Amino acid sequence: MMRNLCTSMLLLILTGLCSLTQAATVRGLYTAELLVPEQLSQPADGQLQQGLKSVLIKVSGRSQVVNKAAVVEALRMPAALLSQFSYQSTQTPVAAGDGREVLGQLLLLEFDPVLIDQLLQRSAMKAIGHARPMLMVWLAAQRGNAARDFVAPESKLYAELAQLANARGLPLDVPLLDLNDQSALDVSDLWGFFRESIVQASDRYKPEAILVGRLVQGGSGGWQTEWLLLKDGQARSLSPSGSLSNQLQQVINESADFVLSSLGSSRFNYVETGLQLEIANVDGIDDYLQLVDYLNQLPPVETVRVSIIDADRVLFRVELQGGVQALEQAVRLNPRMSPMSRVGGGDDVEPVMTYRWQE
Repeated sequence: MMRNLCTSMLLLILTGLCSLTQAATVRGLYTAELLVPEQLSQPADGQLQQGLKSVLIKVSGRSQVVNKAAVVEALRMPAALLSQFSYQSTQTPVAAGDGREVLGQLLLLEFDPVLIDQLLQRSAMKAIGHARPMLMVWLAAQRGNAARDFVAPESKLYAELAQLANARGLPLDVPLLDLNDQSALDVSDLWGFFRESIVQASDRYKPEAILVGRLVQGGSGGWQTEWLLLKDGQARSLSPSGSLSNQLQQVINESADFVLSSLGSSRFNYVETGLQLEIANVDGIDDYLQLVDYLNQLPPVETVRVSIIDADRVLFRVELQGGVQALEQAVRLNPRMSPMSRVGGGDDVEPVMTYRWQE
């Protein structure tokens, strides 16, 4: 429990310490979560197929990846790409196969990143990385005869959108709706989809894309929604149908396909450079701060960037002067890290140097 607490605190501190310009780092790309009625000794093929589809969509950023021939073939034997699985108890009711309602189990499926990336390459697609563009969402609603108003940031609508965006690997931000926001953007401008006002009001959040929604609830309780998606001077109008949940799902899927597809273009392409350096046994904030200071003081190291934090492991991108051998020599002269292993490269696998942090 203490380690989990330290990890949570570490993530909060990294928000202030690390700067990924105009991007957010998305975690859990190769993991899928499914709410199931019971624990099994091995997940069912249908569950593995659902989880694999979810991971491939998140990693590639494209919903159409599931239609690729190589992916269709891989879905016949999804267990071959599975790394590990586990269950967690929940208090969420779910229907069992016999019609009973039981407390659901959260099935966590972790797929092998190397095999997933290779599958995407065989499908003429690629993993677009953990650094993703931020989508800013503004919502206004009118319920019955009530006046149009901003949707509060703590609303269930924003929470549902955030959950859907997380499933697509798309970082999402919402306005504070403080005095600055309300003076910068009138609700009538938001309702009217006045682009200039919306873009100016969003500037304080530095998003890469903006999604604006106006929602109208009729007398019967149903919702009609219209949306405007803005990015790089382009605009898309979205008019989903069905229940409100279905409409939100459609909007997030279309937004994710549009926003994340730009990662493969020259106008917006996050290419992570430098050596991948994974450090284990980083137990808390003090260890992390000492580790970063140590890395920055090594003579060959020019820059240090954090890519992923997972429990007591931190994955860095390190720009070096003098290459890997210079780094190895510097570590031997000042041994605060002990080598564990090195995952060799090859055409499809990027090398990772792995060390254990020594207190």
